[in-house]
Amino acid sequence: MQRLFFSLKFSAAQQHQLLPYQRQALGLWLGAKAVDNDNLHLTLFFLGQVNTGQQQRLVGAARQIKAPAFSLTLDHLACFAKPKILYLAPSAVPPELTKLQQQVAALCEAEGFSDSHDNYQPHITLARHAVCSSKYYQTQQPVIIKVTEFALYCSDSSRERLRYQPLVTFNML
Repeated sequence: MQRLFFSLKFSAAQQHQLLPYQRQALGLWLGAKAVDNDNLHLTLFFLGQVNTGQQQRLVGAARQIKAPAFSLTLDHLACFAKPKILYLAPSAVPPELTKLQQQVAALCEAEGFSDSHDNYQPHITLARHAVCSSKYYQTQQPVIIKVTEFALYCSDSSRERLRYQPLVTFNML
């Protein structure tokens, strides 16, 4: 069994573009802990524990998704108070992202997985352990990321470091 999730796949250069936003977020709340640069991602669907058979079926179904590449404009910092995370998000969700997320959610649900969140809120977690208000919202200079891939990731905790490793990458049109 592996702990898996579907996510947009960002290149190292795209992840690097997010670092100024992360530094700003960390400066707002002392005690917040930065997410490792190579772990910055935007989740489409969190699966949790997945066995080998389920993983194979999920990958097969995901290969059937036909989704166009799109631009994602990230333009605000905000906070989820309950899980204590600071994040960067789009103020306007591109319809291509919504459609991709819905397709991924449908194939996950067909395999018996359910989303643990009430509604999908696309975001990139920049820092954890931030004691902040859910009312916090700060407009930012936009960063635009061209999205051309999504992936099935494994969450692996080894040597006291959490790592997100792409297992299978899916290209978008």
